Amino acid sequence: MIDWPKQSEADAFYGNPRGPDGKAAMLWKAQNLTHVTPPFAMHFMGTPVAHITIHRKCADSLLRVLQAIWLASGQEQRKIDAWGVSEFGGSFNFRRMRGSNHLSMHAYGCAIDLAPQRFPMGRTSPRFCDEVLKAFAAEGWVNLPRDRMHFQAAHF
Repeated sequence: MIDWPKQSEADAFYGNPRGPDGKAAMLWKAQNLTHVTPPFAMHFMGTPVAHITIHRKCADSLLRVLQAIWLASGQEQRKIDAWGVSEFGGSFNFRRMRGSNHLSMHAYGCAIDLAPQRFPMGRTSPRFCDEVLKAFAAEGWVNLPRDRMHFQAAHF
């Protein structure tokens, strides 16, 4: 398991993604973002998702998480669908945290949202099944109590 940084240390660990124009720096994106291909079918609002854009430092870990979930499902797509893991909500997105001037962990490419319609922000229950939570926890990813769809490779 990787010792993920605190959110306040994201610049030092993941690099500063801010460009001079206030948008994501193109050089940072080219040097730090990569793609992970999930081992099961995923979709974003009905559109198939071929890959997940994520920070290079998180890529192997996220792939292990997704593979562990796939194995826990017995490699059955219907279980993945029932658990909500096939419903992709986003990963890299250069933006600020809601209600804050700080960058979201999505802006660093170290966060992923799953099943956003099932687990909307602010709702504390329901939560993902134990198989999903254990797979992320085994890799040190954090699931936010008031943002159940969100998993990040950074601590508070």
